[in-house]
Amino acid sequence: MENVEELNLTEILTALQDFMTQDGAISTEQRTFYQAFRQHLNTHEGVFKLEDIERLLAAAKTEVPEISEEEFVNMGEAILTRYRVKNADAINERIRLAAEEEARKRAIAEAERAAREEEERLRAEEEERLRLEEEARLRAEEEARRAEEAERLRLEEEARLRAEEEARQAEEAERLRLEEEARLRAEEEARQAEEAERLRLEEEERQRQAEETRLAEETRLAEEARLAEEARLAEEARLAEEARLAEEARLAEEARLAEEARLAEEARLAEEARLAEEARLQAELEAEAAAKQAYWESQENLPGDEAKIVPDLPSNAEAMAPENASEPSLLPKIIAGAVLVVVLGALAFMLL
Repeated sequence: MENVEELNLTEILTALQDFMTQDGAISTEQRTFYQAFRQHLNTHEGVFKLEDIERLLAAAKTEVPEISEEEFVNMGEAILTRYRVKNADAINERIRLAAEEEARKRAIAEAERAAREEEERLRAEEEERLRLEEEARLRAEEEARRAEEAERLRLEEEARLRAEEEARQAEEAERLRLEEEARLRAEEEARQAEEAERLRLEEEERQRQAEETRLAEETRLAEEARLAEEARLAEEARLAEEARLAEEARLAEEARLAEEARLAEEARLAEEARLAEEARLQAELEAEAAAKQAYWESQENLPGDEAKIVPDLPSNAEAMAPENASEPSLLPKIIAGAVLVVVLGALAFMLL
């Protein structure tokens, strides 16, 4: 008997490469599948039997689902072809032995089939005998059952007629009972209806009285609310009037103070104007006196004949100066009048 030689790693990968390169180029999916399958081969320990190769191919297929089913089958067939070529004689010997084993099994099966058929024939004859006996027994049982059924039906019919009579009597009694209950129930319902009507009228009267009481209470509360609102409005009007009067008094006081301030400012300005005017007049008098003094001093310093002849002053010159000097100024009188007007106006404003 020929020994079967398993494929090694190189033979498996070479068979797969030959299939992938038969069209001249390897696709991306084929390259990915080749790498995944090679990794599985590298991790396998021991020889590569056909069932190992099929298992590793299936594992690579799960990692690269892009490979079509047809291409996957063709790749497995390429590796299987390499296996067949390597073990052609051994495979043929296995086929011959398998054929002989199959013929032996068929002969055994044929003998077993003949024995089984004979056994089945004998069993069929026995079953037919038993069937005929069973049919006879069943017919006898059926006849007995029918007789029993007829007797049962007769008894059931008698019982049914008796039950119908009893049911009729019970139904009549029930009808009379129900009529009596209906009469009593109608009387009770009428009584309850009268009682309900009485209670309804009493409830309506109670609700009417309660409604009148509620309306009276609402009217009382509304009147109290109206009076309270009028009192509140009157109080608000009083407070508003007091606030208005207080505001008018405040505004009048502010106006009075403003008027006093204005009059005081006018008096201050008038006083300043008076003082300024007096200062101006004093300055003019002092300037005139200084000019005269300078003139006389210059005349005294001139040599003999060069002295100028100064005309005599008028005879009333000395009298005029005192007269002008003693004449009171009108500005103080004006200021005093203005202050008097301010005071009188403030008194009149306070009396308003």
